[in-house]
Amino acid sequence: MLFLSWNEVLMICENVIYTQKTLAERYRISIAALQRWYPYAGIVKPRKRGGYFDAATVEIADIFYVAIKIRRLTCEEYLQQVIPAGGLDAYLQKVNDVSLYDFLTKHISESEKNNPIVQAVIRRIERNEAYQQSGRDFAGVA
Repeated sequence: MLFLSWNEVLMICENVIYTQKTLAERYRISIAALQRWYPYAGIVKPRKRGGYFDAATVEIADIFYVAIKIRRLTCEEYLQQVIPAGGLDAYLQKVNDVSLYDFLTKHISESEKNNPIVQAVIRRIERNEAYQQSGRDFAGVA
């Protein structure tokens, strides 16, 4: 019998389409708590009952999760300071003089670094950076 850790399950499920129930389970919160996030995080509820969130919405929710659970901002602080700053990365650079990537890889506890949502955000940043770098490398060849 094969047993997977929570991190391994989340890694496998990164390309999963989420319902309200499964997205709430991802963050280990209730559906009601997830629904309270919507106006603060800018999450748009699926139009029909039982509808699915797209990948971009999951990314937004992941960043919101990191902001309130790891950086420990309030919902109001997120709405009033992070969004106007241009996102969590820009906010952290402005307020703490550190990038989101550096914050997540160098300035939080080991247990927080091992959080599956934090790991997903770190992987997303690394993939985006690798993509940006490959584009610059290609442009330099042309």
